[in-house]
Amino acid sequence: MSRTLIVTAVSAEADAVCAGLMGSWSRSRSRPLGLPEIQASPDWDRQLLTTSTLGPYVGRRRGPVTVLAAGTGGPAAAAGTAVALAVAQAAGDPFTLVLSMGVGGGFRGWAEIGDLVVAQRMVAADLGAESGVDDVREPAGRVHEMDRSLGFHSTGAPLPRTASGGPATDGAFLTLDDLGLGSSTIEPEAALVERLRTVLGLTGRRVVAGTVLSVATVTGTELRAANLTARLDPAAEAMEGYAVGVAAARFGVPAAEIRAISNTVGRRDKTTWNMPAALASLRTAAGALVAHPDGLLAAPRTGEPAEQSTGPAS
Repeated sequence: MSRTLIVTAVSAEADAVCAGLMGSWSRSRSRPLGLPEIQASPDWDRQLLTTSTLGPYVGRRRGPVTVLAAGTGGPAAAAGTAVALAVAQAAGDPFTLVLSMGVGGGFRGWAEIGDLVVAQRMVAADLGAESGVDDVREPAGRVHEMDRSLGFHSTGAPLPRTASGGPATDGAFLTLDDLGLGSSTIEPEAALVERLRTVLGLTGRRVVAGTVLSVATVTGTELRAANLTARLDPAAEAMEGYAVGVAAARFGVPAAEIRAISNTVGRRDKTTWNMPAALASLRTAAGALVAHPDGLLAAPRTGEPAEQSTGPAS
């Protein structure tokens, strides 16, 4: 049986996903006939889902889908994902697919507020090492320290690289690939990405497939946004996807990432953010996935038959 683990960072994201899992049916059932909506319990989605204990974590489950708010950032996301996978495996009921879902920032020209982004690549944008010598001279254009650590000089342009991909000058940012310590990129199965993109497209929301960055520090300047665009051409930015993917890979479980856009990546200005719109998109996405369960099936491995869907998840 196919089982899916959906990992979010915070409870608000998990609540939105769970609301999508339950659909409009549960909202109408949770409100007594004839009473105004305001009298309905705000926790209607929690009440109609089964609690799922995963070690020290408490998730919520509907049928084959379990939702877990593991915490913000890569370390928390990796820990929660690994524990959930280990507990399920030990119980003889392992997960077969992991989805990192939540809100994120969209890069200009790629994704706008309310859009859904499916990751074709999950990239740890700031995981690696600094290289070069300190420059005590005052640069012509001051660079934020985070920009410098990502390998950008004072003009805002990425440092040149050699034909082999290595840094051509001192001060370059070295990825895990450059250091021979693994890969800073996870590429979900192409067939899975396409299925997710197709299913989410049925919601009527704009769906984009592209690179999603995982960062330890959320971008808050136009300079850094421009530099990341020049270096990686990303569609969206969040904090957990890469870590979730790494944990899933250790268990041999396919992983993917879906982001609902709440703001444009650039100068930090929360007055321009639209979290309700992003959470509404996240809820809609979750609803589409359970209404069309083929979107929740991992691509069959070579030599294995494709799993057949018999109807909506229950």
